[in-house]
Amino acid sequence: MIDTTQPQPKKPSNPAKSLTIICSVLAVILLLTSTTMYLSARSKAQEIEDTWDAAQSTDTKAMELDSEIKSIESQIDEAKAKKDAQKWCDDVTRENAVLEKLKTQGKSLASMAQNKRDAINSLCPQKKAFAEAFAKDAKQGMIGPENIQCVVDGSTMTFNATIKIDAPSVLALGDMDVTVEVFAADHPITDSDASIGSTVVSVSSSGTGPLSVTLPGSGNETDCGIKPVRLWPTGL
Repeated sequence: MIDTTQPQPKKPSNPAKSLTIICSVLAVILLLTSTTMYLSARSKAQEIEDTWDAAQSTDTKAMELDSEIKSIESQIDEAKAKKDAQKWCDDVTRENAVLEKLKTQGKSLASMAQNKRDAINSLCPQKKAFAEAFAKDAKQGMIGPENIQCVVDGSTMTFNATIKIDAPSVLALGDMDVTVEVFAADHPITDSDASIGSTVVSVSSSGTGPLSVTLPGSGNETDCGIKPVRLWPTGL
């Protein structure tokens, strides 16, 4: 005997439930995609911000380095100016105050850099003022003897004269000491003759000072001469 049975009818599927599952999956995918995009965008923004901060930091460091370099250069320039100024001051002395050299030293100030002139003014203001005044007044016959008299007395010779300074800017600084060389010979004096001695004449701020000096001679002198060679402020 054959057992038989009737097949059970297939239950119909639920379309609403399937759609819900699909939507849920899509929502999860969309959420993951959005989250990934957000995190990526945030990471990119942070990267840009970090790059900007690094650039700003580099610019700041570059500016600080540039400032340090300029400061060092300024210190080097200042030290060099002070060194050059000290050399100038050391070279301008009573012993070196030859008239032609004074003129050169005074004029050289005009072409110096300002920081060097400032350094000189700080180290030796009186010397600077004197050199500038001399250069301003310098001219032929600026310092010269007047009323020269020479008297031979056996083995000595006495020189008398008035030393005159025609230099308003120089005399405005006060009294001046003029070093003069004296010459004597048995022939007309020339530039090739050597002096027989020298003396210092004090010239007041009025512009004149008396010269009187007695020096050894041969007794055969027929000509004499006086030549100013150096100038220096009295008391400096």
